[in-house]
Amino acid sequence: MAGRKGDEQKELPFVTEQIVRQSSIKRRLWKIVKAVTLAVIFGVTAGVSFVFVLSYKGMIVKEEDRVRPSVTIPRDEVPTMTEAPTTEPVTDSPPETTTEAPTTPTETTEPIEQIVENVLSERSLTLEDYEALYDSMYEVVAAVNRSIVTVTSAESKLDLFNQPYELKEEAAGLIYNKTDTEILILTDAESLHAADNIWVTFLNGEECDAVLRKADPVSGLAVLAVDPAPLGKALSEYPVAVLGNSYSMKQGALAMTVGNPFGYNYSMSYGVISSVRNIAQAIDVNYRVIDTNILESPTGGGFLINTKGEIMGVITKIYKNGASNGITTALAISDLKGVLERLSNEQEILYFGIKGQDVTADIAKETGLPEGVYIAEAVAGSPVYQSGVQSGDVLVEFDGVEVRSMRAYRNLLESHQAGDVIHIKVMRRGREGYTNIEFDVTVSTHE
Repeated sequence: MAGRKGDEQKELPFVTEQIVRQSSIKRRLWKIVKAVTLAVIFGVTAGVSFVFVLSYKGMIVKEEDRVRPSVTIPRDEVPTMTEAPTTEPVTDSPPETTTEAPTTPTETTEPIEQIVENVLSERSLTLEDYEALYDSMYEVVAAVNRSIVTVTSAESKLDLFNQPYELKEEAAGLIYNKTDTEILILTDAESLHAADNIWVTFLNGEECDAVLRKADPVSGLAVLAVDPAPLGKALSEYPVAVLGNSYSMKQGALAMTVGNPFGYNYSMSYGVISSVRNIAQAIDVNYRVIDTNILESPTGGGFLINTKGEIMGVITKIYKNGASNGITTALAISDLKGVLERLSNEQEILYFGIKGQDVTADIAKETGLPEGVYIAEAVAGSPVYQSGVQSGDVLVEFDGVEVRSMRAYRNLLESHQAGDVIHIKVMRRGREGYTNIEFDVTVSTHE
């Protein structure tokens, strides 16, 4: 049967694809370009990484190899007329505080009251005179305030709803040492607690982070280190405070408090020294206490200065006199310079473990005690206690050197390091009087 027109099968052309191969020269050029490009990228990456690693390593080595300048704070000599306070110790229960023998007043041709009356009769004081006096005192305080900073410590805590917040506390700080690389600030250790962050605010409001260098649980002092770089040229606006010789302070002398004596910073007050005879007994040291008639807040602190603007004492929370009823008492700065030097150099605070008081020649003559340091208490668990020293012994020799005062004992102790074995001699009372006993004591540190 013949097919219809149009039903015939048409032969369709087959679609073919022709692959054109690139020439070998172009292919080789392209490979070379890719290789060079990858090599450049790899080289740049490796170079940058290498430089970064070297720089980072250099910073680490530089930080580790950096030699921190040693801080030296000269000790003060005790003037002859105001020798260290002394008192008569007793063998049963020696007192916790002692008093110094009154100094011999300078002889005058007429009573002091008559001299004052003669001066006042020659010229009557006016209101302008009082204003000038207080203006002069304010100028002294204003100058010292440039060395005062506000120390703020913040502790991170959680409230009842498990929400984080910061517990902040402020205290006064004192710039007492300054270099191009660091500023050292003395402050009250009690205010730091378990702080997670510490910063200081300078007089002009500039803030800088601070790092705790070292704290002393006995004196209640702490030293902070601050990087001065953020201050720039303003660093010259904050001078180093002058640490005076507090042994020269006399009863009746004019004094001022700076820092935060009323619980807020840069507050101040004026008054007179009411006593320089009291002693605060602490472990391995006796601090002279400077009493004043200057009022302060129970939460206050700061520093005691004289009319020259020199630091005479430090007001610490742990040595506030509970019976003082808001009257300022300060630890004499001269008795703190040794521990301040150790804190500045991040050295451990040495621990021997005695509370003692001086046995002078006069006291020895009156009581029959040997001259030396009467050990009112050999602290339980301390190095001397574990070595066999007892309360009531009299320390007469320390590492081959005769000891006649707590100040001498403290200076000898600070010349050693933790772990040193010290040979000491004590006099112990027995049935036949005092006998010599020797001990080897290993110096420790406060935990």
